[in-house]
Amino acid sequence: MSKITAVHVCSKCDAQSPKWSGRCESCGSWGTISKTPLVQRTTYNVEQDEQVAPAKVKDLAQLFQAGVSLSVPSGNLALDSVLGGGLTKGAAILLAGEPGMGKSTLLSQAALDMAAKGKNILYVCGEESPSQVALRLKRLGAAADKIDFIDDTRVETICATINAQKPDLTIIDSVQSVSTDAATGESGGISQVRACAAQLTQCAKKTDVPIILVGQVTKDGDIAGPRALEHVVDVVLSLEGDRLHRFRILRAIKNRFGSTDETVLMDMDEKGLQVVQDPSMALLTDRPQAAPGSAIGCVLEGRRPMLVELQALVSPAGYSAPVRRGNGLDNTRLGMLLAVLTRHAGIAVYDKDVYANATGGIDVRDPGADLALAAAIASAVNKKTLDPKTAYFGEIGLTGELRPVALPELRIKEIARMGFETVVCPTLKNADAIKNIKLVQCKNIREALG
Repeated sequence: MSKITAVHVCSKCDAQSPKWSGRCESCGSWGTISKTPLVQRTTYNVEQDEQVAPAKVKDLAQLFQAGVSLSVPSGNLALDSVLGGGLTKGAAILLAGEPGMGKSTLLSQAALDMAAKGKNILYVCGEESPSQVALRLKRLGAAADKIDFIDDTRVETICATINAQKPDLTIIDSVQSVSTDAATGESGGISQVRACAAQLTQCAKKTDVPIILVGQVTKDGDIAGPRALEHVVDVVLSLEGDRLHRFRILRAIKNRFGSTDETVLMDMDEKGLQVVQDPSMALLTDRPQAAPGSAIGCVLEGRRPMLVELQALVSPAGYSAPVRRGNGLDNTRLGMLLAVLTRHAGIAVYDKDVYANATGGIDVRDPGADLALAAAIASAVNKKTLDPKTAYFGEIGLTGELRPVALPELRIKEIARMGFETVVCPTLKNADAIKNIKLVQCKNIREALG
């Protein structure tokens, strides 16, 4: 017999405690602990239990003779590029992103592309009704004869439908809207989300049907809670960007079947998300040619180099504490660069407000953008325009030294392709092999800005 007890469980991180408290000791959230019944199941000794049947064993030769293809192209350029060629049979894929990023639009386009090739698609409508999804498909301008819709959000019913129909792709929109009888709490809670994802993943493995789960990102940037689903699924895709800008970036955070180096830049328009074939050209369109506080840097998104314009605005501080804000940049790293500029480059910004921006709504994470951002800040302080045919890349250390960054040859090749004539960068090992562009190699920040 199972014994029913009660524990206090945090609704955000699923941590358990014997008594109630206002603040969770594991994740630090306030007001998230509630009393939840817990069923303690009786443990069995498997060696002595004669009712347990042995599992069916498959050797490696049988799996090779089955001829299972590693991936099947979906027909959608963005998904196929990030997934490494296409959808793997039996894969559980999580597509995460903030509301309004275009997750449903991207999956609708993928469903239409596969349906155009004669593939059968099962679309589980959890957040929208089937008629609303049909209106979105009509707006995208394509027929959807091979797409079936269900609005039942019970995981048991969804798995039974997948087992009966064996579609080529199943889309769950979203995982926070489905529920299962095997877990307590409401749909969207941490227990329900984990249980639903586990059952859907097992269903994908047994039926060889790839399943894409749509996961919303919380205010803290976590996917359905603090890393609640990343270890359950096979692939985690992230759709990032600014809702007020046109560009979106699709990247793979985790991929058991391929590399996580591929990223895709997409443009949002009335026809959906379109892949940008030349990201550097799109990001540098209509940039100012003779404006202080503007510098061109080369950043890496996976293994794809992209040129991005970094802007800085420096003004006298109106209050005792100056303001330092970055849009698309890390504020902590911005503060560190300002301290290095003041200490090692002789550029006094300790009493000034500094605003920095990465144009195009791109979230710059690459430390190789440090030198370009420092050049933009120095240009804004000195009110001098930088050479429009010069680009920058390099990481800046706390002692003012320029440190090497990953894949400098790819960055220089992209800078030369875009028509730039000079590159300011850290010291390179094989600089003699680069002939098509002028290299200005520097050891520290003072030398680079000089």
